[in-house]
Amino acid sequence: MRTSYITLVTAALALSPITAYALPGIFQHAVTMSVSPDTPAAQGKVKFDKTNDGNISINLEVKYLADPQKLQPPAAIYVVWVSSDKNSPAQNIGALKVDKDREGTLKTVTPLHAFQLFVTAEANGQIQTPAGPRLLWTEYNSD
Repeated sequence: MRTSYITLVTAALALSPITAYALPGIFQHAVTMSVSPDTPAAQGKVKFDKTNDGNISINLEVKYLADPQKLQPPAAIYVVWVSSDKNSPAQNIGALKVDKDREGTLKTVTPLHAFQLFVTAEANGQIQTPAGPRLLWTEYNSD
């Protein structure tokens, strides 16, 4: 009987909102991103996690993403975007630099709790509106 009680208390504690706040990372959500036929070898994985201050951390990792200058049309850099819905303007959340091994990472935070996350190839990393097509994408909803 004692073992059942301990198991029940442990399970309740693990599922409580207090535990989620005190132990960020316990409710981490990881997904594989969809890939455009324009970059068929590319792979993208993203981990979402609730932070202590109520934001959502984004940890994006890509592999086999071609040098953006070799794309048609050529671009200078990959840019990561979030959009709360299809009718809202996308927000540039950072440039994704790809190394010589065709791998890259971007770690950032957003206050949005439901959004589309996508990667485009752009002429510069400071662009405010995506001009290139979506090469990798996924959706997230913390609810």
